[in-house]
Formats: sequence, C-alpha cells, structure tokens
Amino acid sequence: MRHLARAAGGAAVLLALSTTRAQEPAPAAVTASPAAGGEPLGPGFRERLRLALGPLEIAPIALIALQAAPFVGDDALSQAGDSAEQPGFRLRRVRAGLHGDVAGLVRFAISTDLAGGDEATARIHEAWGGVTALPALEIYAGARTVPFSRSAMTGAGEGALTERPLAVRAIAPFTQVGIQAEGHFQDRAFSYYAGVYNAFQRSDQFYTGHAESLAPLGNRFEGIAVAGRLATEPRGPIGRTIQDVARSPFRVAAGADGFFSNGGARTLYGASADVLVHAAGLHALGEVLWTGASPRSVPTQPIAQVTSVTSLAVVLEAGYMIVARQLGVSGRVEWIDPSVAVEDEGDNLVLTGGVSYHAYDDLVKAQLDYTHREELGGLSLANDTLVLQLQLSL
Repeated sequence: MRHLARAAGGAAVLLALSTTRAQEPAPAAVTASPAAGGEPLGPGFRERLRLALGPLEIAPIALIALQAAPFVGDDALSQAGDSAEQPGFRLRRVRAGLHGDVAGLVRFAISTDLAGGDEATARIHEAWGGVTALPALEIYAGARTVPFSRSAMTGAGEGALTERPLAVRAIAPFTQVGIQAEGHFQDRAFSYYAGVYNAFQRSDQFYTGHAESLAPLGNRFEGIAVAGRLATEPRGPIGRTIQDVARSPFRVAAGADGFFSNGGARTLYGASADVLVHAAGLHALGEVLWTGASPRSVPTQPIAQVTSVTSLAVVLEAGYMIVARQLGVSGRVEWIDPSVAVEDEGDNLVLTGGVSYHAYDDLVKAQLDYTHREELGGLSLANDTLVLQLQLSL
C-alpha cells in the first residue's frame, strides 16, 4: 500500500483531460493569441484558443483523466458503480475531437473516447451538428447528451468531485442518437429543450445504468424515446462548472425534466428536478431523480427483469472555493433506492468528500475524494474508496 501511495504521488506529473464542453460551444473568438496584457492561460483562454478559417472557426476537444486508488474496500465492484475494485491505476477518460462554428449559423462537434468501456476500445462520444441562427430555436441532430439531470448535462470534467453522483450515473440516459430542439431567452433567464431519440436501453443491474447507443445498425431492436427540460437562470448565466471557481456574485439555476422511452424490451420513464446556487465561492446543488422500468411481455432482446420497478434518489452537494480558481473543498450525500418495493443492500447512502486544486483556469486539476457507501438493508459491504484524479481538459 505504501508503494502504491508513492506511485500515486509520482503520477502527479501525468495529466488527465476530460470534458464534454462541446455540448455548449462558447461564442466565437477569432484569435489564438493571448489578450493584450493578459496571461496566455488566464481566465477565458479557451475562448481564444480557436482557429479561424474564413467563416469557419474550430477548437480542440481533448481529454486524459488518470485515477489512482490507494485504498479500495474488499467488496468494491465496478458493476455496482464503485470507482475501483482493487488498488491501482485507471485511465478513466481519454477523449479527443473538435467543435466549431460556421458564421454563427451552424455549430458542430465530434469527439471520440479512445479508452471506453471494459475493453478500452475506441468509440464515438458525441457527433452532432446544429442550426443555431435563432437563439430561440436551435435544432441539433446526431449523438448528443439527452436533456435530463443537471449533473448529467454538465461536462464529466467539470464537477466538484471526481465522478458525477452515483444516482445520476445509474438513472440518466446520457448520450443518445436523435433530433433535439432548444431555445434560450433573455440571457438564459428561460430555456427549453425537447428531443426525439432511439429508445433507450438499460442494464438489468441498476447501478450499471443506460447504454449509450450510437445505433450503428439503426433502430434495430428498439422503439422511440422523447425527452424534455425547462430551465431558468434568472440572475444571469451560472457558468459551466458545478463549483463556483471564480467566487462569483449570487447566481441560481433551476431545472425540471423528464423522458419516456417506448423500447422493445422495456418501457422506461423518468423525471428529475435540480437547483444549483453559486455565491462568493460557495456552491450548493440539490437533485431529485425518479425513474421506472416495465418489461415487455415479448421483449426484442433477452432481459432478466420480470416485473415493473420504480427507483428514487436524492442528491445534496455543497462546497467552497477557499482560493478563487485554485483550491476548493466539496461534500456530497446521496440517498438511493433502486426499487422502492424492496429493502435490500441495493438501498444505499453514499457520502463523498474531496478537495480539488485547479491551475491555469481549470486546464489542470487534481482531485482527492473519499467515498463511503452504507447499505441501508441487508448485508453491509466493505466498498469504500479513496481516489486521486489528475486531469487536464480543453
């Protein structure tokens, strides 16, 4: 264990790069040079890191996220959502791609996960294009994040802790193929999202979550899904990160959403609501998530589920930036009930606390988290984890 801890410390020279920032490309900037008198990697450098080719402007998406786990409980299991099963290293995310803008009329993004899944095979993370001439009606098509849950829609590398809430990873459908419309009014004082997608597929194991299907064979076994979200940021845009890294004035954002998936194996449905507050370095996040799954009498694919299941989860998180854009602490509590009709060890109380260090306007970030899972029914498991994550993101 001592040798592993030393190895994790030495790994600090490695960087990890994880983002889904292309979900909302920033307004076009036309130069890759630093602002006059500013630092090359000071606040806003990403908006300057764009290449202009006539009306076309493109910017990189890049990712490497390395995790080191010096302590892992004997009962930890990746299928149950734990970050590691044994002490060691994990290349959590490796992503590369481009996003761009054409004369403010069209946006697009394509990125690839180079080490996705258990087999660490390359796969498309997102691939979409959209007509954005009218802020009140933007139309996107392709593989894109479904508008469900603030934590799911926030970039993977932009959270206060190393991972999104376990409840969100289990319930949210994340990236799916379809067509989506959205609109924003009065500097995001009101926003709406609505989309139609191939039907969602989820695992028989609740904590494994949904498959992010990119439909290489089209809609072969499934039906159609719909999703929608309403959101507000009444005091102005709250920013891209869960943490209030800049120690900004008071901002609040709230949203509510839902989905219905008429799949060939299961009918899936869900709803969530969230509130995020930023104030002088403090952030506070609350989410409630509800979902249900009903098996088909004659499923198009083999499944183990034989009866309808309803799940419920509550997420509460808070943190404070001790030093603006540099040092922060955060804590999270999750109550998760995978089946409200059954009391067993699947019912979890998850407590996570961590510290984060940021450099070069979040280009580099190091996070150290400890997670304790308490089974509320049945056998108590030894599945606590200590994880160091080193990240570099564009």
